[in-house]
Amino acid sequence: MVKNSIILKVSTIFLLIFFTLSSCKESHTTKKELSTNFKKENIIFSEISFNKKSDYQSTNLKNLVLTFKNISYTLKFVEDRTYLQYKLDNKIVTDWQQISYNFNYDSSYEDAEKNIRILYNSGINKGFLLLPGYTEEYPVFNVYSFDKNRITYLENISTDDPNCLGFSKEKIEAIGLGNDTSFRTVNNQKERRCLLKKEKKDDLNTQIFETDIQKIKESTSSIKKLISIPSGEYFATNEQLDDYGISLKIEKDSIIYTESGNMGKLYNQYLLKVDKTVDGKTFLKYSQLMNGYTGDADKLLYFGNIKYNQGQLLFESEYMEKKYGIKNIILKK
Repeated sequence: MVKNSIILKVSTIFLLIFFTLSSCKESHTTKKELSTNFKKENIIFSEISFNKKSDYQSTNLKNLVLTFKNISYTLKFVEDRTYLQYKLDNKIVTDWQQISYNFNYDSSYEDAEKNIRILYNSGINKGFLLLPGYTEEYPVFNVYSFDKNRITYLENISTDDPNCLGFSKEKIEAIGLGNDTSFRTVNNQKERRCLLKKEKKDDLNTQIFETDIQKIKESTSSIKKLISIPSGEYFATNEQLDDYGISLKIEKDSIIYTESGNMGKLYNQYLLKVDKTVDGKTFLKYSQLMNGYTGDADKLLYFGNIKYNQGQLLFESEYMEKKYGIKNIILKK
Protein backbone atom coordinates (compact mmCIF):
# COMPACT_ATOMS: atom_id res chain seq x y z
CA MET A 1 0.00 0.00 0.00
CA VAL A 2 2.83 2.34 0.93
CA LYS A 3 4.68 1.32 -2.22
CA ASN A 4 1.66 2.17 -4.40
CA SER A 5 1.33 5.56 -2.71
CA ILE A 6 4.97 6.39 -3.44
CA ILE A 7 4.59 5.35 -7.08
CA LEU A 8 1.49 7.53 -7.41
CA LYS A 9 3.27 10.59 -5.97
CA VAL A 10 6.28 10.10 -8.27
CA SER A 11 4.02 9.77 -11.31
CA THR A 12 2.17 12.93 -10.35
CA ILE A 13 5.43 14.85 -10.00
CA PHE A 14 6.62 13.67 -13.45
CA LEU A 15 3.30 14.71 -15.01
CA LEU A 16 3.53 18.17 -13.45
CA ILE A 17 7.10 18.58 -14.70
CA PHE A 18 6.05 17.46 -18.21
CA PHE A 19 3.12 19.89 -18.43
CA THR A 20 5.24 22.74 -17.05
CA LEU A 21 7.95 22.19 -19.66
CA SER A 22 5.36 21.89 -22.42
CA SER A 23 3.74 25.13 -21.32
CA CYS A 24 7.09 26.95 -21.28
CA LYS A 25 7.96 25.65 -24.74
CA GLU A 26 4.56 26.71 -26.09
CA SER A 27 4.91 30.16 -24.50
CA HIS A 28 8.39 30.59 -25.96
CA THR A 29 7.14 29.52 -29.39
CA THR A 30 4.22 31.96 -29.20
CA LYS A 31 6.52 34.86 -28.27
CA LYS A 32 8.88 33.94 -31.09
CA GLU A 33 5.97 33.85 -33.57
CA LEU A 34 4.71 37.24 -32.34
CA SER A 35 8.18 38.72 -32.69
CA THR A 36 8.53 37.28 -36.18
CA ASN A 37 5.10 38.56 -37.20
CA PHE A 38 5.93 42.05 -35.87
CA LYS A 39 9.10 42.15 -37.91
CA LYS A 40 7.26 40.94 -41.00
CA GLU A 41 4.63 43.68 -40.63
CA ASN A 42 7.24 46.43 -40.46
CA ILE A 43 7.78 48.16 -43.82
CA ILE A 44 11.11 49.91 -44.25
CA PHE A 45 11.46 52.94 -46.53
CA SER A 46 15.10 53.68 -47.36
CA GLU A 47 16.80 56.64 -49.01
CA ILE A 48 17.28 56.30 -52.76
CA SER A 49 19.30 58.18 -55.38
CA PHE A 50 17.42 60.42 -57.81
CA ASN A 51 18.15 62.89 -60.61
CA LYS A 52 17.85 66.66 -60.26
CA LYS A 53 17.60 69.27 -63.00
CA SER A 54 17.18 72.96 -62.19
CA ASP A 55 16.70 76.25 -64.02
CA TYR A 56 17.48 78.89 -61.42
CA GLN A 57 18.71 81.40 -64.01
CA SER A 58 15.31 81.71 -65.63
CA THR A 59 13.91 85.24 -65.74
CA ASN A 60 10.45 83.74 -65.72
CA LEU A 61 9.47 81.17 -63.07
CA LYS A 62 12.42 79.19 -61.71
CA ASN A 63 11.97 75.46 -61.41
CA LEU A 64 13.47 72.21 -60.15
CA VAL A 65 12.69 68.73 -61.51
CA LEU A 66 13.30 65.53 -59.48
CA THR A 67 13.07 62.16 -61.25
CA PHE A 68 13.53 58.49 -60.35
CA LYS A 69 12.15 55.35 -62.00
CA ASN A 70 8.83 56.39 -63.60
CA ILE A 71 8.17 59.23 -61.15
CA SER A 72 8.84 62.95 -61.57
CA TYR A 73 8.29 65.98 -59.35
CA THR A 74 8.40 69.49 -60.81
CA LEU A 75 8.79 72.35 -58.32
CA LYS A 76 7.99 75.87 -59.53
CA PHE A 77 8.77 78.94 -57.46
CA VAL A 78 6.43 81.94 -57.37
CA GLU A 79 8.12 84.59 -55.20
CA ASP A 80 8.53 82.89 -51.78
CA ARG A 81 6.02 80.11 -52.51
CA THR A 82 6.53 76.67 -54.04
CA TYR A 83 4.17 74.54 -56.13
CA LEU A 84 4.58 70.88 -57.02
CA GLN A 85 3.39 68.81 -59.96
CA TYR A 86 3.55 65.03 -59.49
CA LYS A 87 3.71 62.72 -62.53
CA LEU A 88 3.68 58.93 -62.75
CA ASP A 89 4.47 57.31 -66.12
CA ASN A 90 4.42 60.85 -67.55
CA LYS A 91 0.77 61.26 -66.50
CA ILE A 92 -0.25 63.97 -64.03
CA VAL A 93 -1.26 62.62 -60.62
CA THR A 94 -1.26 65.94 -58.73
CA ASP A 95 -1.23 69.24 -60.60
CA TRP A 96 0.40 72.23 -58.89
CA GLN A 97 -0.16 71.63 -55.21
CA GLN A 98 1.28 74.29 -52.90
CA ILE A 99 3.97 72.79 -50.68
CA SER A 100 6.19 73.89 -47.80
CA TYR A 101 9.81 74.11 -48.95
CA ASN A 102 12.43 76.42 -47.46
CA PHE A 103 14.65 77.82 -50.21
CA ASN A 104 14.79 81.43 -49.01
CA TYR A 105 15.01 81.75 -45.19
CA ASP A 106 18.71 81.42 -44.30
CA SER A 107 19.01 79.23 -47.40
CA SER A 108 19.14 79.34 -51.22
CA TYR A 109 17.83 77.37 -54.19
CA GLU A 110 21.10 75.45 -54.41
CA ASP A 111 21.41 74.71 -50.68
CA ALA A 112 17.80 73.61 -50.35
CA GLU A 113 18.14 71.28 -53.33
CA LYS A 114 21.05 69.45 -51.69
CA ASN A 115 18.94 68.64 -48.64
CA ILE A 116 16.01 66.96 -50.38
CA ARG A 117 15.56 63.24 -49.53
CA ILE A 118 13.36 60.57 -51.07
CA LEU A 119 12.54 57.42 -49.07
CA TYR A 120 11.07 54.53 -51.06
CA ASN A 121 9.93 50.92 -50.80
CA SER A 122 9.91 49.26 -54.23
CA GLY A 123 7.88 46.31 -52.94
CA ILE A 124 4.76 48.41 -52.40
CA ASN A 125 5.65 51.38 -54.67
CA LYS A 126 5.15 53.94 -51.92
CA GLY A 127 7.43 56.44 -50.29
CA PHE A 128 8.10 59.81 -48.73
CA LEU A 129 9.43 63.07 -50.15
CA LEU A 130 11.37 64.97 -47.46
CA LEU A 131 11.84 68.69 -48.08
CA PRO A 132 13.95 71.07 -45.95
CA GLY A 133 11.71 73.16 -43.71
CA TYR A 134 11.86 76.47 -41.87
CA THR A 135 13.97 76.27 -38.73
CA GLU A 136 15.73 78.49 -36.21
CA GLU A 137 18.21 75.98 -34.84
CA TYR A 138 17.72 72.28 -35.59
CA PRO A 139 17.08 70.81 -39.04
CA VAL A 140 13.43 70.25 -39.93
CA PHE A 141 12.02 68.17 -42.77
CA ASN A 142 8.53 68.56 -44.24
CA VAL A 143 7.25 65.06 -44.97
CA TYR A 144 5.07 64.25 -48.00
CA SER A 145 3.80 60.70 -48.45
CA PHE A 146 3.15 59.49 -52.00
CA ASP A 147 1.70 56.51 -53.82
CA LYS A 148 0.25 55.94 -57.29
CA ASN A 149 -2.86 58.01 -56.50
CA ARG A 150 -1.69 61.11 -54.62
CA ILE A 151 0.94 63.03 -52.69
CA THR A 152 -0.06 64.27 -49.22
CA TYR A 153 1.49 66.64 -46.69
CA LEU A 154 1.88 64.33 -43.70
CA GLU A 155 3.85 66.12 -40.97
CA ASN A 156 7.17 67.72 -40.05
CA ILE A 157 10.00 65.83 -38.35
CA SER A 158 12.96 67.08 -36.32
CA THR A 159 15.06 66.51 -33.19
CA ASP A 160 16.47 68.57 -30.32
CA ASP A 161 19.70 66.57 -30.32
CA PRO A 162 22.33 68.22 -32.58
CA ASN A 163 24.18 64.89 -32.79
CA CYS A 164 21.17 63.10 -34.23
CA LEU A 165 20.20 64.95 -37.36
CA GLY A 166 22.24 66.91 -39.85
CA PHE A 167 20.99 67.83 -43.27
CA SER A 168 23.77 65.91 -45.03
CA LYS A 169 25.49 63.61 -42.51
CA GLU A 170 22.88 61.03 -41.53
CA LYS A 171 20.64 58.84 -43.62
CA ILE A 172 16.95 58.80 -42.78
CA GLU A 173 14.64 55.81 -42.96
CA ALA A 174 10.95 55.36 -42.27
CA ILE A 175 9.40 52.39 -40.48
CA GLY A 176 5.76 51.73 -41.29
CA LEU A 177 3.56 49.59 -39.04
CA GLY A 178 -0.11 49.59 -39.95
CA ASN A 179 -1.28 53.18 -40.33
CA ASP A 180 1.56 54.59 -38.24
CA THR A 181 4.99 55.64 -39.53
CA SER A 182 8.06 56.63 -37.55
CA PHE A 183 11.27 58.18 -38.86
CA ARG A 184 14.79 57.71 -37.58
CA THR A 185 18.30 58.65 -38.57
CA VAL A 186 20.84 55.97 -39.37
CA ASN A 187 24.58 56.52 -39.03
CA ASN A 188 26.33 53.24 -39.84
CA GLN A 189 29.81 54.61 -39.09
CA LYS A 190 28.86 55.61 -35.54
CA GLU A 191 26.35 52.75 -35.20
CA ARG A 192 23.89 55.33 -33.92
CA ARG A 193 20.15 55.60 -34.54
CA CYS A 194 17.86 58.37 -33.36
CA LEU A 195 14.09 58.42 -33.43
CA LEU A 196 12.85 61.72 -34.86
CA LYS A 197 9.99 63.56 -33.22
CA LYS A 198 6.88 64.62 -35.07
CA GLU A 199 5.86 68.27 -35.31
CA LYS A 200 2.83 70.10 -36.64
CA LYS A 201 2.61 71.00 -40.31
CA ASP A 202 3.34 74.50 -41.62
CA ASP A 203 0.48 76.84 -42.47
CA LEU A 204 0.41 77.64 -46.19
CA ASN A 205 -0.64 80.93 -47.79
CA THR A 206 -3.55 79.87 -50.00
CA GLN A 207 -5.12 83.32 -50.43
CA ILE A 208 -3.28 83.97 -53.69
CA PHE A 209 -3.40 80.39 -54.94
CA GLU A 210 -5.42 81.18 -58.07
CA THR A 211 -3.14 84.08 -59.03
CA ASP A 212 -0.05 81.89 -58.61
CA ILE A 213 -1.56 79.08 -60.69
CA GLN A 214 -2.34 81.56 -63.46
CA LYS A 215 1.31 82.66 -63.50
CA ILE A 216 2.44 79.04 -63.72
CA LYS A 217 0.08 78.36 -66.63
CA GLU A 218 1.22 81.51 -68.43
CA SER A 219 4.87 80.53 -68.07
CA THR A 220 4.17 77.03 -69.39
CA SER A 221 2.11 78.45 -72.26
CA SER A 222 4.91 80.87 -73.18
CA ILE A 223 7.40 78.02 -73.45
CA LYS A 224 5.14 76.11 -75.84
CA LYS A 225 4.36 79.13 -78.03
CA LEU A 226 7.97 80.28 -78.36
CA ILE A 227 9.39 76.93 -79.34
CA SER A 228 9.37 77.83 -83.07
CA ILE A 229 11.52 80.97 -82.58
CA PRO A 230 15.28 80.29 -82.31
CA SER A 231 16.68 81.54 -79.01
CA GLY A 232 19.18 84.37 -78.84
CA GLU A 233 19.33 88.19 -78.72
CA TYR A 234 17.97 90.10 -81.70
CA PHE A 235 18.98 93.76 -82.27
CA ALA A 236 17.05 96.50 -84.07
CA THR A 237 18.52 97.30 -87.52
CA ASN A 238 16.57 100.52 -88.22
CA GLU A 239 18.98 103.47 -88.49
CA GLN A 240 16.65 105.71 -86.49
CA LEU A 241 17.17 103.40 -83.49
CA ASP A 242 20.97 103.13 -83.62
CA ASP A 243 21.40 105.35 -80.56
CA TYR A 244 18.95 103.41 -78.40
CA GLY A 245 20.33 99.85 -78.42
CA ILE A 246 16.94 98.18 -78.83
CA SER A 247 16.91 94.39 -78.52
CA LEU A 248 14.68 91.41 -77.84
CA LYS A 249 16.24 88.41 -76.11
CA ILE A 250 14.38 85.18 -76.79
CA GLU A 251 14.91 82.33 -74.34
CA LYS A 252 13.11 79.03 -73.98
CA ASP A 253 10.87 80.46 -71.26
CA SER A 254 11.06 84.25 -71.58
CA ILE A 255 11.31 87.34 -73.79
CA ILE A 256 13.26 90.36 -72.54
CA TYR A 257 13.02 93.80 -74.14
CA THR A 258 16.05 96.08 -73.58
CA GLU A 259 16.97 99.72 -74.24
CA SER A 260 20.70 100.10 -73.62
CA GLY A 261 21.77 103.28 -75.44
CA ASN A 262 24.71 103.67 -77.84
CA MET A 263 27.24 103.54 -74.96
CA GLY A 264 25.95 100.17 -73.74
CA LYS A 265 24.41 101.65 -70.61
CA LEU A 266 21.26 99.86 -69.52
CA TYR A 267 18.24 102.14 -69.37
CA ASN A 268 15.00 100.19 -69.44
CA GLN A 269 14.43 96.45 -69.43
CA TYR A 270 11.09 94.63 -69.36
CA LEU A 271 10.05 91.02 -69.12
CA LEU A 272 7.36 90.32 -71.71
CA LYS A 273 4.86 87.47 -71.81
CA VAL A 274 3.14 85.74 -74.70
CA ASP A 275 -0.60 86.38 -74.90
CA LYS A 276 -1.55 84.57 -78.11
CA THR A 277 -0.34 83.57 -81.58
CA VAL A 278 -2.42 84.43 -84.66
CA ASP A 279 -1.36 83.82 -88.29
CA GLY A 280 2.26 83.33 -87.27
CA LYS A 281 2.33 86.53 -85.20
CA THR A 282 3.11 86.19 -81.49
CA PHE A 283 1.44 88.93 -79.45
CA LEU A 284 3.37 90.18 -76.44
CA LYS A 285 2.26 91.89 -73.26
CA TYR A 286 4.24 93.70 -70.57
CA SER A 287 4.86 91.39 -67.59
CA GLN A 288 7.25 93.08 -65.16
CA LEU A 289 9.99 95.69 -64.78
CA MET A 290 13.54 94.35 -64.63
CA ASN A 291 15.50 97.62 -64.82
CA GLY A 292 14.82 101.33 -65.25
CA TYR A 293 11.30 102.77 -65.51
CA THR A 294 8.02 101.31 -66.68
CA GLY A 295 6.83 104.40 -68.57
CA ASP A 296 3.97 103.46 -70.90
CA ALA A 297 5.05 99.83 -71.26
CA ASP A 298 2.19 98.53 -69.12
CA LYS A 299 -0.48 100.92 -70.42
CA LEU A 300 -1.03 99.38 -73.85
CA LEU A 301 -3.23 96.44 -74.79
CA TYR A 302 -0.22 94.83 -76.46
CA PHE A 303 3.43 95.77 -76.19
CA GLY A 304 3.71 94.51 -79.76
CA ASN A 305 3.88 91.37 -81.87
CA ILE A 306 6.75 89.47 -83.44
CA LYS A 307 7.04 87.16 -86.43
CA TYR A 308 10.12 85.12 -87.29
CA ASN A 309 11.07 85.07 -90.98
CA GLN A 310 14.33 83.90 -92.57
CA GLY A 311 16.62 84.62 -89.63
CA GLN A 312 15.08 87.92 -88.57
CA LEU A 313 12.31 89.14 -86.31
CA LEU A 314 9.62 91.43 -87.65
CA PHE A 315 8.57 93.52 -84.66
CA GLU A 316 5.37 95.58 -84.86
CA SER A 317 5.03 97.62 -81.69
CA GLU A 318 2.57 100.21 -80.39
CA TYR A 319 5.03 100.97 -77.59
CA MET A 320 7.84 101.71 -80.06
CA GLU A 321 5.55 103.85 -82.18
CA LYS A 322 4.48 105.92 -79.19
CA LYS A 323 8.02 106.35 -77.81
CA TYR A 324 10.20 106.49 -80.93
CA GLY A 325 7.74 107.13 -83.76
CA ILE A 326 8.60 103.82 -85.45
CA LYS A 327 6.04 101.04 -85.49
CA ASN A 328 7.67 98.37 -87.69
CA ILE A 329 11.17 97.25 -86.74
CA ILE A 330 13.45 94.55 -88.11
CA LEU A 331 15.71 92.78 -85.59
CA LYS A 332 18.60 90.43 -86.32
CA LYS A 333 21.16 88.53 -84.24
